[in-house]
Amino acid sequence: MAIPAVGATSDQTRGGGARAAAMRASLLDAAREVFVGVGYIDASVTSIVERASASVGSLYHHFGGKPDVFIALYQEYEARCSHAAALAVATAREAGESDPVSLFVRGARGYLEQTRADADLTALFLGGDGPPGFNALRRRAAAEWVRQNGRLIRADERRNGEALVRVLTTVTGSAGREVAAAESDEHAAELVDDFCALIGRVAAE
Repeated sequence: MAIPAVGATSDQTRGGGARAAAMRASLLDAAREVFVGVGYIDASVTSIVERASASVGSLYHHFGGKPDVFIALYQEYEARCSHAAALAVATAREAGESDPVSLFVRGARGYLEQTRADADLTALFLGGDGPPGFNALRRRAAAEWVRQNGRLIRADERRNGEALVRVLTTVTGSAGREVAAAESDEHAAELVDDFCALIGRVAAE
């Protein structure tokens, strides 16, 4: 735990934390614009800090370098997608839904809607561009989605449960890419409906 400097008030300590959080958020926002605009390889630390009106030192202080800020951006994106799916499932359960397939479809819808809300990042992260080790990180995230989805649809109680959950997770991930790339929000909403209907039919087999 950090110890406040002698004479520092709790308000000053909180103020410093708020400023640090604001700077971190500003750097992430700037990095999002730069990475989406030119890709990971062509992005530079200089372009990120200039867009954030920050110093190079501040980026290295908060993230350690370009790879780290990219990974932080990805982790926040993944957390939003996971939260959207979990919230959709929880809301359905609170409304009385208990069928595993219906719950999975609700979660898939939440995930797909979030990939549309973060369409620029969905295209960036699913496009394969990133620092060394990023694809391994994505594979670990996918494995975690498989684990969570398997528990949701009770894969261990089904004869084809392991294969089914892997297919459903893969289909949902690919659907997210298409939803994000839709030319309009209306088309994206139609795709979400169509994909969820298809996922529900496959899961019910």
